[in-house]
Amino acid sequence: MRIRRELAIFLVVGFMLSGCTAQKAPPSDNSTQTDEAVDTNDIDGGKPWINSNLKENVINVGHLSEKDDYYIAVNYDWIMGHDIPEGSPSYSSASVLRSEIEEKAIAAMEDDTLTGMDAKLVSYMYHSFLDWDSRNENGLKPLEAIVKYIEALSDIDAVSEYTCSPQRPELVSTVIKIENKNDLLDSTKYVTSVEFNDLLLGDSSEYSERSPIGQIQDDENRKLFSSIMVRMGYSQEESDKIYDASMEYETQLAESVYSYSDYSQPDIYSKVLNYYEPDEMYALTSEFPMKEFIKGRGYDNAKRFYSAEPEALKKISGMYTQDNIEGIKGYMIVHTVIASAEYLDRQAFEAAITADNNINGATGILSDKHYAYTAVRSALPDSIGKMYIQKYDPSETKKTLTQICKDIVAKYREMLKEEEWLSDETKQLAIEKLDAMKINVIEPGEYLDYSDLKLDNQSYFDIQKAIKDYEHELDLRNTNGTVNKNLWPASTLETEAFYSPTNNSINVMLGILGDDFYRNDMSKEQLYASIGTIIGHEISHAFDPSGAHFDKNGDMKDWWTEEDLAAFEERTAKLIDFYDGITVFGDVNVIGSNVKGEAVADMAGLKVVLSLAEKEEEFDYQEFFESYAKIWKLILTYEYSYSLVLGNPHPLNYLRVNTVVQQFDEFTETYNLEGGDGMYLAPENRVSVW
Repeated sequence: MRIRRELAIFLVVGFMLSGCTAQKAPPSDNSTQTDEAVDTNDIDGGKPWINSNLKENVINVGHLSEKDDYYIAVNYDWIMGHDIPEGSPSYSSASVLRSEIEEKAIAAMEDDTLTGMDAKLVSYMYHSFLDWDSRNENGLKPLEAIVKYIEALSDIDAVSEYTCSPQRPELVSTVIKIENKNDLLDSTKYVTSVEFNDLLLGDSSEYSERSPIGQIQDDENRKLFSSIMVRMGYSQEESDKIYDASMEYETQLAESVYSYSDYSQPDIYSKVLNYYEPDEMYALTSEFPMKEFIKGRGYDNAKRFYSAEPEALKKISGMYTQDNIEGIKGYMIVHTVIASAEYLDRQAFEAAITADNNINGATGILSDKHYAYTAVRSALPDSIGKMYIQKYDPSETKKTLTQICKDIVAKYREMLKEEEWLSDETKQLAIEKLDAMKINVIEPGEYLDYSDLKLDNQSYFDIQKAIKDYEHELDLRNTNGTVNKNLWPASTLETEAFYSPTNNSINVMLGILGDDFYRNDMSKEQLYASIGTIIGHEISHAFDPSGAHFDKNGDMKDWWTEEDLAAFEERTAKLIDFYDGITVFGDVNVIGSNVKGEAVADMAGLKVVLSLAEKEEEFDYQEFFESYAKIWKLILTYEYSYSLVLGNPHPLNYLRVNTVVQQFDEFTETYNLEGGDGMYLAPENRVSVW
């Protein structure tokens, strides 16, 4: 699982991918071994409940009661009846949905009767992916030419010329990236962002204290890189030298790069608001050829620049010397090779899959059609979404879901009015934000325009390069321009819903509809527990610890009274402490600051739907809570579970059930819970923020 730093930066304005404030100790010594499976018999289950997303733990404890462990009680038969499939680190309700969507999407990609540019692009890329004869014939040649060119750069001036060149492919990784992003202070505008590009291990804290999963990732990256380089004619020693130079360079840079944990801290919002006039940006990076870089990449007409991490830029500038040329070149080569491996021949592609599998604890390789679909959805998310909708008209479902969204928004308005700890002033502004919220169902805002993209008669590697270059050209059009409302470039087919704070919008994707989440034959209890709580969850992100910093227009602005904000932060701190006290396995605890945003939204989402249920006659709360537990059924590999604890903003799924339902009287009363029951939580100890 290669977590990119750019995700952490973006999630400051969204779902906060935060970091590792808890000790990163392995549950067992063998967790650092990459050549053999983890000995799950050594896993200490956790408390107050075992980590029941690990099937081995459930096998060890057996079928527990609703009073002791609700997640196991409801999902036991499902957990025991399923295994993680080959090629994946997990299996869940969402996996079933993904399989259904994938099967239909592949049928659409193979349907030559569909018309339009998007259908043409998707079909061409899909079939090019599967053309292994051509891919194998091209071998490593497309990438090898790039690697050889970078390696031959003799001095820092030559590196600068290549880095700044308008002809450099966007596929080539450089240590600084530039692109237009939504202005956090004015959501109607773009601002040109200049940032440190990425770290191979994602989190900068991995470079000072390596976690077990970080070590696995480092080992697998090295293996993958070496396998490509040796095939290009480099010796193992030469390959290791380039990789080591890159890692040494990154280790120095990481000292000035925010960690995921830094991005979870309350003061991060003031730290990332850094704007510069052109001359100020040039002065900030005086040793780096920033003026030439900006001009060469086409952004020289930008009137203002933004950087979330100016100290990282200063560090890069200070290290931009002839003495560090091997590290700079190594960074470009290593990142480009690892990112490009899956675009090459069969041997390189399978090496990339093997590396990801080992990082995530998965085994096996899936069908070629699966990977082709995944590649198209990743590279052309808008196009495949439009193609899918052309074949499978979801208009009636869209009407139904839009109305459900409106009903929940209306109930949320009532809920805000009744919050006793909020002042009337803050309540009014919160309600205004709610009323201004945009609802996008199935289609995520405006689409990108690929009508001028040419993909004819190209290798699969060149297709990927062409798409990245074309998207760069699209981005250049937005310099100093009005913002494109498609703020989160997600495919219609994603099995998710999301809230965008900089656009103040809820987006419900087509891929989340089906199985346990949404069906036409659902009872009211099932509907409320599934898609109802998910929509309520997304609305709640407007008022979680991240969304609370953005006003109704999507601008980062203080709109709370000082007293209300202090009360909100006090309630959030109690929630963080609550999650910090939960042990996942061994000595590894949940990181409360990591999951606070999603936990707030989980609890508030359930609360608003329970408020709707109060008006329903003979509402079956047992069916409701069981249905809620079922949407989060999930089994994971140990490695993937460990990675999620360290770097994912969501609590593990068993906690998204147990810690959430125990906050509510309705659950306590339905199951007659009392002190001593594992699921009982006294009212004074509850941590629901809303």
